[in-house]
Amino acid sequence: MTTQTAGEAAGTPSRSWLDTERLAVRADIEITEGLNDEPLAYDPANGHYTRLSRSGAAILKAIDGSMTGREFAFRAVRADGPGAGGNAEQVVLDFLGELRAAGLLTVPPAHGREEVSVKFARNSHMPRRPLVGPAVNSALDPVVTLLRRAPRVFGALWAAAAIGSLTAAGAVLASPAASDGPSLSTLGWGWALIVCLMVVQTVLHELSHAVACRLYDVRVREIGIGLLFYVVPAAYVDRTDAYRLRTRGPRVVIALAGVALDVLWLGGWSLLALTAQGWAAHLAVVVVWLQLGMLLANLNPLLPTDGYHALEAGFGAVNLRSRALTALRCRFLRQTPPSWLAARSRSQRVRYQVFGLVCLVYGLVIAAFCLRSLVLLAGWLT
Repeated sequence: MTTQTAGEAAGTPSRSWLDTERLAVRADIEITEGLNDEPLAYDPANGHYTRLSRSGAAILKAIDGSMTGREFAFRAVRADGPGAGGNAEQVVLDFLGELRAAGLLTVPPAHGREEVSVKFARNSHMPRRPLVGPAVNSALDPVVTLLRRAPRVFGALWAAAAIGSLTAAGAVLASPAASDGPSLSTLGWGWALIVCLMVVQTVLHELSHAVACRLYDVRVREIGIGLLFYVVPAAYVDRTDAYRLRTRGPRVVIALAGVALDVLWLGGWSLLALTAQGWAAHLAVVVVWLQLGMLLANLNPLLPTDGYHALEAGFGAVNLRSRALTALRCRFLRQTPPSWLAARSRSQRVRYQVFGLVCLVYGLVIAAFCLRSLVLLAGWLT
């Protein structure tokens, strides 16, 4: 999911174009609202959303190609009264530079530091390979139609099943078979079965996100696989258009839809572990441990996973990780902070930097752990 505050991660641009170019918004840019009733500029060319303040949206709507940036800033500031000017005019000029860097103006981006910074802030740092395109929307609509007929009934059924699942998982962990942890060496070919089942679960997990999107009339752009932080394999659903949803609740539901299904998988394996005997019971215990690990990892707020996106949606925050990493980069590389960061107090900037540092270190630790696990797995297989 990609959104961007105008000027997020911006640097210090050359301003000569502000004196020579007449500025206008690209004809295909759509100004709409979403994200807690905040203005958004949607760029259909690349699918990006740029979050705007109310004053920023007013500026974007007022740019009509009749004035240069310098003329526009002068008149906009003077319209606020005879005492305005100075720093206020520079703020408008900086904002115009940020709009250009975001690619919203008819003046194309200059591909300088500011544009590179915007690209960095928008980058998910996960190379992607789409497997399914927009056709998935029509394929899922029959399921969504069924859910819409009795949403409270389905919600109540899931809640009851989730309580049962967690209770059964607790019973498995308290049982003698799990007291010393799972013994992995006796599974044999069971590992192949586990891998196949995990692939199926991952596919259904992502489809759950897609179904939740369609439940709120959000278009799914694609479903595919990627490498989180260029190392960790991960499946994804491109649900960027969920930014159009104005309220927080639906975005939380979309973020946690996959986790909701995973809880039911946990319950199924827990029941098998409690009722089966011998090798099948042992296999189920191993999978229960794996399921719990996957749930904890997916709910981790320090990684761009479902738990992090749900936390963002619940608090009405946007691009928290991106903002934190931008603040950290500006601090250590001594780059000029973008307008949204410069307007924050020192304590707020420090909090962004601390969160960014924690996320960065944690991400590196997870990447190192995954690489080490792959090396060990390769050794076991050979």
